[in-house]
Amino acid sequence: MKTTTGYSGIQIGLHWLVAILIVIAWFTGEGAGEAMEAFEEGATATGFVPHVFLGLAVLALVVLRLLVRLGRGAPAAPGVPGSAAVLAADWGHRLLYLLMIAVPLGGFSTWFLGLDVGELHELGANLLMLVVLGHALLALYHQYVLKDGLLRRMMKAE
Repeated sequence: MKTTTGYSGIQIGLHWLVAILIVIAWFTGEGAGEAMEAFEEGATATGFVPHVFLGLAVLALVVLRLLVRLGRGAPAAPGVPGSAAVLAADWGHRLLYLLMIAVPLGGFSTWFLGLDVGELHELGANLLMLVVLGHALLALYHQYVLKDGLLRRMMKAE
């Protein structure tokens, strides 16, 4: 994958939009089992539909985000190349992308394909939120403790 010195405006916009949608989707996921049962019985599950829409939006935007990243590249993680911290950052981002794709696919498989993977989808969503929280905390640590300007890279396009 190519490396650049900063993120583009589209990368920054997609990053923050996906982050916001993931958080909202997580908070709207409560009651999914009951909504699915009602839906299967022919009732309208209007309270849960926003969660489904949000999940589909996250999936579409993450695929777009990944394509942009593969085409344009991304800045290297700060630190010594090959160090444990840089490897952890690289693998942490890979885990984020994996979960940002797998979790919506799990929800899609449950809602639209009728596969019994709802519990796995919920577990993945909770794991995604933990990884997102860790990602955010580490970005704040870099910005305010290490003072290496890491967070600014995701605020101003280059």
